[in-house]
Amino acid sequence: MNPVSFIALLPIIEIVLLIAMGAVFGFWFTVIWILATAALGIILLRLTRLNVRSMQSLASGNSLNPADPIGVFATWIGAILLILPGPLTDMIGLILVVPWLRKLTFGIWIAKNIHRVVTRQKTTNRVYEGEVVAPSSPRPTNPRVIDVSPNDSKDQ
Repeated sequence: MNPVSFIALLPIIEIVLLIAMGAVFGFWFTVIWILATAALGIILLRLTRLNVRSMQSLASGNSLNPADPIGVFATWIGAILLILPGPLTDMIGLILVVPWLRKLTFGIWIAKNIHRVVTRQKTTNRVYEGEVVAPSSPRPTNPRVIDVSPNDSKDQ
């Protein structure tokens, strides 16, 4: 599915999933779920902002930075998705926020799609003409090999 069409259909998908969630778990559970994930997203967004500030201060001091910049960015995106109401964005947000879920999900995705990246070739209509020339003789080798061991240096 095209990402633009997915983003256009996302509100409809979220509404359908919210109605289904309300039918299965009840109205109050759905309301509490929406409020709890929004609160969690706001808390994570504030923590991410603090992590970015600490990363900037550590970078200016030229010291080692223990924070993972990709992890901080994924947590930031996940926090924004948790703030948005809906089970689908909550699921994607939780995958981005929890480190082992993020590694597992992206590991599976990379394992499935690595062949596309490796085998993707740029197709061109260019033809390069030439001829293959085999060397007339193998590489010359030096017949004199000098073996120097630690005991030989004492003899001199």
